[in-house]
Amino acid sequence: MALRLHACFRGLGARAAAWPKTRGVSAGVMPWRTYATPANGGNSSQPPIRPGDPRYSGNAHEGYRRYQEEAQRRNTSGLLYVSAFVIFFLGSSYAAVPLYRLLCKTTGFMGTPKTEPTIRDAETLKPLEGHRKLRINFAGQVSTLLDWSFKPEQRQVSVVPGETALAFFKAYNNSDKPIVGIATYNVLPDQAAPYFNKIQCFCFDEQQLDPREEIDMPVFFFIDPEFADDPLMDDIDTITLSYTFFKASGR
Repeated sequence: MALRLHACFRGLGARAAAWPKTRGVSAGVMPWRTYATPANGGNSSQPPIRPGDPRYSGNAHEGYRRYQEEAQRRNTSGLLYVSAFVIFFLGSSYAAVPLYRLLCKTTGFMGTPKTEPTIRDAETLKPLEGHRKLRINFAGQVSTLLDWSFKPEQRQVSVVPGETALAFFKAYNNSDKPIVGIATYNVLPDQAAPYFNKIQCFCFDEQQLDPREEIDMPVFFFIDPEFADDPLMDDIDTITLSYTFFKASGR
């Protein structure tokens, strides 16, 4: 057993003595690991060259500088794109309400009466003789946060397409302080809204009432004569104009 161990150690010593010579380095020093890079032809006994190494060439340094400039340019472009998106989103949010109101006023969308002026001559605005009478109902309510009373002075009127009509609403401030209110409105049924044209109204305008003050608010309107040419209107004999008053924001 002792002879076998002795022979084993002799073999290891011979290999250790021969190993440094095959690598071309001094005995007892670990050789460099081989790194294959394009810069050294795919085979080298030296580690790869990196920025900051004394062997780092000027061309490589220039490439690294260009890489940093390109990265900075991309970051700046990304920041500009994000900023533009945020600005566009905020602008769209602020513009949404007036644009929606303009759409409703122009097209009668969502039961909103048309309030955009329409150029008509005496022929197109005169009452359509022989057309059935349309009953126009009026309704008024107030928000629970607004201490007002608000109601129509007449419950209904009868008109034919092309005939103008005038109605009044009465508002009263029940409180002991001035209050500013603002009204919204709609028309039912929704499909009749595009034909309901208001020449004068108090909607979307702030109205201030002093303590215990009462005022009359007029609505001047007509039903478009084109109502008579729409087959979808054949079954509609009653139209309701409804107002709701809210307390003005910040007032």
